[in-house]
Amino acid sequence: MQKEYCGIPMRFAHTGVTQYAPENTLEAFRKAAELGCEGIELDIQLSGDGEIIVTHNGNMGYMTFEEHRDVLKNLTTAQIKEFDIPYRNALKFKYPPYPWTEHDGGRRMICPPDYHEDRVTHLITFPEFDAWLATVDYDLTVEVEFKCTGMCPRMDEILANSKNVSQYILFSGNWDVLEEMQEHYRKNGKPDGLRLGANIRFINEQTMDFVKRSDLWEVGLNNEAFTKADVDMLEGMGIKVFSNLGDYPEWWNDICDMGVTGFKTNYPDAYTEWWFANKAK
Repeated sequence: MQKEYCGIPMRFAHTGVTQYAPENTLEAFRKAAELGCEGIELDIQLSGDGEIIVTHNGNMGYMTFEEHRDVLKNLTTAQIKEFDIPYRNALKFKYPPYPWTEHDGGRRMICPPDYHEDRVTHLITFPEFDAWLATVDYDLTVEVEFKCTGMCPRMDEILANSKNVSQYILFSGNWDVLEEMQEHYRKNGKPDGLRLGANIRFINEQTMDFVKRSDLWEVGLNNEAFTKADVDMLEGMGIKVFSNLGDYPEWWNDICDMGVTGFKTNYPDAYTEWWFANKAK
């Protein structure tokens, strides 16, 4: 019998498992749970009628492959859910490296130009994600990346009725959002079990000033931008370290040796296969 994965570093499926379905969709999240990933990372934006939508980009063209430039802040939730999200907007490579392209200032994982897929799916709201998470039969940890300001009050309403609060880590890589989030929970208090994080990317004077004055359970750092000494320093402050991607075996080996708590990966299958071949004892 094959040894079970040790759980360190925790495998966070970046926007779900995007070899199987478009990013940030329920189908991609279901696959992550099916594979037994310890975590999922997802992105959220705010709709025009004040609902939290699970998506990376505020421009609907990012997910639909269409030329229109409809933006979430000008659309109702019902309108957003009508958009067809094609399965061809998914990553069709099992192993790194993979191609990247810029799209309206964001990133999109692209499939081969000759790949054709007729299936479509649709975006979901965060309450819909929360309801699905409650059905998962193990404690799947979820990093929730705030992509815009103004979402804390609605998130509080959702979490007040959620059974999953202790499974969530709310974070952002946007400094305005991070300051807003810290101030909001400083004034209003956090629900029991809720954790906060920050994607600071690099360790420098500015980022460490923020870390020292903030309530943080974890920080995200870019691949090859930190060392074991940095991990030990932050752990000594009671803060866990998560690696931002770095999807190649040399970095996988480093994060295992450095003892990071978790990492975002676009390749949970490939990483797990590599781990059993190289790190399982």
